[in-house]
Amino acid sequence: MVYSLFIHLFEGKVILKIAFISDIHGNLAALTTVTNTLKSREVDLVVCLGDLVHYGPLPSEVISFIQSSEIECIQGNCDRAVARRRESTGEEYENPHWRNLAADFLKWTSGRVSDRQRRWLRELPDELRFQVEKKTILCVHGLPGTQTTGLPEDAAAEIYDTILTRSGASIVVCGFTHTPSIIRRPNGLIINPGSVGGGSVPSGGTAMILSFPEEGEPEVETLEYTYSLKNIKAGYEEAGIGEIFFKCLELGRDQRGNWHTDDPKWRQQWAEL
Repeated sequence: MVYSLFIHLFEGKVILKIAFISDIHGNLAALTTVTNTLKSREVDLVVCLGDLVHYGPLPSEVISFIQSSEIECIQGNCDRAVARRRESTGEEYENPHWRNLAADFLKWTSGRVSDRQRRWLRELPDELRFQVEKKTILCVHGLPGTQTTGLPEDAAAEIYDTILTRSGASIVVCGFTHTPSIIRRPNGLIINPGSVGGGSVPSGGTAMILSFPEEGEPEVETLEYTYSLKNIKAGYEEAGIGEIFFKCLELGRDQRGNWHTDDPKWRQQWAEL
């Protein structure tokens, strides 16, 4: 699917803004917070890079929110797993205990999604391509051609160059890792907006805005925000499952086990649980 987007006048300058969000994971509180934040930024388009469901207590509500919005959306590996009633999302976990917890929550999530919503998830595209002037933007969940391989951190420059070359795009936008990244290379740009509701930061999330000024290269802005955990905590309590995933949101830990923050105070709080 290819979209042609046109620049417009913004505060006296010709510019276009596209906001990217990803990995909502059943977190309606985080989703409403980020969308309200983006309204004040006057973006032209919002693109979601997938994983609307799993790990969070309100998967059906998140799907309904996206369906009723003007947000363009692609399919993530968790969306695919729920749509096809799979027992695994294809992700790797820190240890077998985390994998078993995730499997139990995936089963619970599948039971919370209606058949109509399941069909909608199944029909989401694997990728979107946008043409902005001479720039081609490719939006994927993991990496081009795979939903369950994330953008590597601190890789050799040749790795990023290969991703761009094989993608056939000037700009690749990807999610999955929940880790915000901006990588500029001579042949293009790779960005990962992090996660809306997957613990990118303690009690908060991240998103990115890609802007096209009249002259020069595209500009990237990272948005970081916090939200109230009260309602989502109540959702976990009502579900009676996934308390550890709530702690991940609270302390900035990925639901697959790895940490998104090096600050020892959060790790210390985890150790004291």
